[in-house]
Amino acid sequence: MTTVAIAAGGGGDAVTAAMLADKMPALGVAAIMSYSWDRLMSDPAPGPRTQADFHGLIDRGGVSEVPPTAALCADGKSTLPRLAEHVAQPLLLMDIAAGANGLAHQIRCAADTFDANEIVVIDTGGDILAAGNEPGLRSPLADSVALAAALTSGLPTRVFVAGVGLDGELSRAELDGRLNALDAEHVDDLIARDAEGFASIWSWHPSEANALLAVAASGWRGSVETQRNIVVEVTDMATRIYQISATALAKSSLAVLLTRTSSLEEIERLLRERRGYSDIDIERERLAHRRRPQMPTPDTLDFIDGYSADASARGIDALTVRRVIEMTHATEPSATEALRAKLARCRSDNFKPPLYMVRPISP
Repeated sequence: MTTVAIAAGGGGDAVTAAMLADKMPALGVAAIMSYSWDRLMSDPAPGPRTQADFHGLIDRGGVSEVPPTAALCADGKSTLPRLAEHVAQPLLLMDIAAGANGLAHQIRCAADTFDANEIVVIDTGGDILAAGNEPGLRSPLADSVALAAALTSGLPTRVFVAGVGLDGELSRAELDGRLNALDAEHVDDLIARDAEGFASIWSWHPSEANALLAVAASGWRGSVETQRNIVVEVTDMATRIYQISATALAKSSLAVLLTRTSSLEEIERLLRERRGYSDIDIERERLAHRRRPQMPTPDTLDFIDGYSADASARGIDALTVRRVIEMTHATEPSATEALRAKLARCRSDNFKPPLYMVRPISP
């Protein structure tokens, strides 16, 4: 068997796809497809990037490979070129400018190029399981289009979910209900050695759910505050890998709504009609009210220390590094790098990427 893996949520899910490719060699993952969508952390443009936004892509028979030398043409950075240095499989760009139909064509091209006979869609956190009406659901667009396109491609498709609950979007009751309703199969568990080869990625990559999956695989358990004040519990359930029927999932999720779309504008319109807004609308709103990114100052560490003490008093064990970046407004690549360097130098006992510990690590 040879497969093309679809990182349903973007760059962070591409790391998990590579991890599962190593963990489950029978999948035969020959290439990984991913969005370039960094959710404003390193790229100031809202929404996913397209082929036209890059220079240095490699044409692989109708789908574009992202090599380490590729870069965005305008302001901002994509994490995909740097990620291409760390994963064994070629990274292919998922471009949804032409909707699910356009992405389905790219998937078929990828399968032809890499002699694949199956597609595996990989999601970390479990928001792909959503029916679409859950109150905490924030970002269904990427996962729903990925699933819709995979099925539209006509290739046999399976869905794998790891790190259930680590994205903080669906409640545990909602996740359990969906896993049961979809007859999800618990097929394996991630352990420390599965994450070891990818550990260096979390010193720079902004993904939270996928980074927390690596933390869970390493054996750490605790309460973590993530971006926008969301608290996630890292438990034994986080290391489980589930397999779900792609067809059953699509029929009972937003994917069915997007199957015939031919543009990103159409995708957004349909999501607005169903949910009142699209994911990209949220990013546009955040950009309109975003504070100017700030370089760390002499007061930054005092602020982080005070916030950490308060978080510890609230029962939090750790913050994600992304949360620390967010709350200090170091949301620009040079500011982020400066903050990381300051924390590594001055708070080395706390700074354990992807976590910033607010309580001592148990021996």
